[in-house]
Amino acid sequence: MNAVTTETTIEPVAIKAAGDDQDARLALLIRQSYADVARRFEISPQNAPAHPSACTAEWIRSDRLEGVRYYSAACGNMLVGCAASKAATAETFYLMRLAVLPLFRRQGIGRRLAQHVCRQARRAGAAEVSVGLIAAQEELAAWYGRLGFEAVERRRFDHLPFEVLLMRRHLGPAEDGHQPLGSGKKSSCP
Repeated sequence: MNAVTTETTIEPVAIKAAGDDQDARLALLIRQSYADVARRFEISPQNAPAHPSACTAEWIRSDRLEGVRYYSAACGNMLVGCAASKAATAETFYLMRLAVLPLFRRQGIGRRLAQHVCRQARRAGAAEVSVGLIAAQEELAAWYGRLGFEAVERRRFDHLPFEVLLMRRHLGPAEDGHQPLGSGKKSSCP
């Protein structure tokens, strides 16, 4: 039996600060990455206009004016993921808009983006990083748990059709019992 094989070049995923010129590409990536979540939880621009599945380039530009920093994960020229962060206080940073395109999930890209935000927060002097997610997304809460985040509280917001789970990760020194940031499996593009 003859089999035809195709070789593909594997490129490493590069994570870096996203420039203003990437706002439209980031918005599209975020919408595409959150589309499955929106379908699963019946989220629409009408019932949750602030959900990432409705992200626009204008939204990202507005975020930037409020101090939000975006980071991109790219394989060559292709954006495959992103994350954002914002200093809520001198001690707390928010991890926001963590998004990985469905075809690139389960390769460590989301983990690397979350860790990148944690490193940036630590460098800025923050003591913790906080994230909010749909409380019913138990698999996502477990994933954040493996990254050292702990559930803090569940909260209802009038403008959202779902309950939010707030999680937090303390940013002690690397010897704090958590896996050192940046260690572990390196992601590659398929």
